[in-house]
Amino acid sequence: MSKISLRTFIKELDSLFAKEDLQGAETCAIKWLDLAREYGDKPGELIVLNEMTGFYRQTKNEKKGLAAVNEAFALLDSFDFDKKTTATIYLNGATTMKAFGKSAEAMKFYEKSHGLFLEILDKNDHLFAGFYNNKALALQDLKRYSEAEECFLRAIKITESNPENELETAISLVNLAHLYYEIDGGDERINSLMDKAMDILDCTDYYGYEKYAFTCRKCAPSFGFFGFFLAEKKLNERADKIYAGN
Repeated sequence: MSKISLRTFIKELDSLFAKEDLQGAETCAIKWLDLAREYGDKPGELIVLNEMTGFYRQTKNEKKGLAAVNEAFALLDSFDFDKKTTATIYLNGATTMKAFGKSAEAMKFYEKSHGLFLEILDKNDHLFAGFYNNKALALQDLKRYSEAEECFLRAIKITESNPENELETAISLVNLAHLYYEIDGGDERINSLMDKAMDILDCTDYYGYEKYAFTCRKCAPSFGFFGFFLAEKKLNERADKIYAGN
């Protein structure tokens, strides 16, 4: 059985994301998905579907996003994948379900992901940070605020321990600020959280990181939401410059 080159697929896809060429990214993913299916390459098919799940979440295409989730979950049921891959697919799928208003249904897949990660990962592994941050957002949707806060704080504790993950810290800080705002719009902790996130994004050490432009773009609207309009403008301009250069 032939297999697709996942390295080539990811490199091609990342190069399109780096230019914000979303139409090209979708065409790329569909091409590689068709090739994986032609080869009968189940692991390759799963990885491509996982990337498509995140892509359609980012582009807010509910129909295609949920279809990709269902196809990925069906593959998990029909083929024996390793635990790390399986946990990652459950996490990404659950997060996409949450993005399209299905937080209650997503919780069982977050739990499946968590159980598998507990078997194979150190408690401070960065994958746990991603898990806690995304689960917190689903818990927030369900008004389970104390559980959501605990998850955000766990994510921040993990990413703060490793400078290479500080961009993820910034995202979690912003998310936590939104949680506090939803509970009490006058919470005095909001401004300090946003200031701390901006300190990270202003640190020149992180300008060259692969996901710096993405993080700026992701966080910028939140700065505008909280009234930090100059920060929002600055972050969008940084992202524009990086994407234009790519």
